[in-house]
Amino acid sequence: MTPDSDDSRLTAHLLGELEAGESGAIESTLAADPGLRHEASEIRSVCDLLKTDLAPGAETLLPAQRENIRRAINQRATPSSLATFQRWFIPAAAAAVLAIGTFTFIHMSGKVKPEVVVARPVESSTANEVAKTATPAVAIPPRPDIRSAPLSPTDSPSLALPVIAARGNLEAISNSITTAGAMPSAESVRLEEILNNFPLRLAGTAAIARGEANAWHPDNRQAGMTRHVATLGTELIACPWKPSAKLLIISLRANARTDSSVKLTYHPNPATVLRYRLLGFQPAAGASATAAWPERLPAGSFVNLAVEIEPATAASADLGSLEWSADGASAPAVSLVHRKDAEPSDDARFAALVCLWAQWLVGTKSGLIDAEMVAALAREISSATLAPERMDFLVLINSSLQL
Repeated sequence: MTPDSDDSRLTAHLLGELEAGESGAIESTLAADPGLRHEASEIRSVCDLLKTDLAPGAETLLPAQRENIRRAINQRATPSSLATFQRWFIPAAAAAVLAIGTFTFIHMSGKVKPEVVVARPVESSTANEVAKTATPAVAIPPRPDIRSAPLSPTDSPSLALPVIAARGNLEAISNSITTAGAMPSAESVRLEEILNNFPLRLAGTAAIARGEANAWHPDNRQAGMTRHVATLGTELIACPWKPSAKLLIISLRANARTDSSVKLTYHPNPATVLRYRLLGFQPAAGASATAAWPERLPAGSFVNLAVEIEPATAASADLGSLEWSADGASAPAVSLVHRKDAEPSDDARFAALVCLWAQWLVGTKSGLIDAEMVAALAREISSATLAPERMDFLVLINSSLQL
């Protein structure tokens, strides 16, 4: 068979991948066909370009990655937990570099360099659009320190939950760890702000609040449909730092077009819940226990919440419910039932890591949370397809464990 310009054997021949007999036959064909020789010359030029201009240089890692590897080598006397995390992280970083360096080239006439296509993991378009939407600044009133003070269903039969959270704390913590090379002070860590840098898609029970009829709806733009006001997603998983407890992850999302007024309340089941606490949202000095949360949910925004729930017994499954309203109308309540056979979603596990790391930074659960636990959960979450901002977060965790 005579090869043409689209025959894979021609490229294989130019790369030296064919057997001598088959390669000789293609050489004979090239000698007799000027047009095919021209095509072969162009392909050879591309091959040479890949070996020279696009060849990896001496510095193929990002500066932060080189620093992580340097520290891992120099700190051979670190605790076993940190060494374990470093052994995991370096191969993961290498895998990320390979993924980012993946490219394809387009065969074109003339002296045009191949187009480099960067391959990076992505999330859904909806999640990306939500992540790009900055939550407007809202004055969040001071609250009692429910982060470190668990509540009992007897004394607190319900707990109003916030529907908005800031996000700036993660950048400040990152600057402290990576730029200043110092751990942030416990007082400066805001768990809820760190968690709300990452949009979540949870795999548990969800509910949608709808507004007045004859209004625009994202699924059906014809009249007669109700308006999508907000969506409430939940997932219950085993609590990583407290085997006797469950971790409730909540994600409340606004619609993309209009602000809304949302009230969200957790009602623990007094027969099955021993105690519970909302993670984060620690108060300022002189906090008032009667201060109310803001109710305005800005269009296009989201808020993530985490509640640690300790069941009365290991067999307790019904842990209460979430009741909520949107724009003054009741929305479908969400029953919180933990299913032991349900596999946690990747997003719920990532949220648990964020909560675990933030508490480790603060040191409030020093008897239960240590570096080894943080490293182990981070290692489980690592993946070559992890979204870029989540991979950056794992890099930050790795840096904090080495300080």
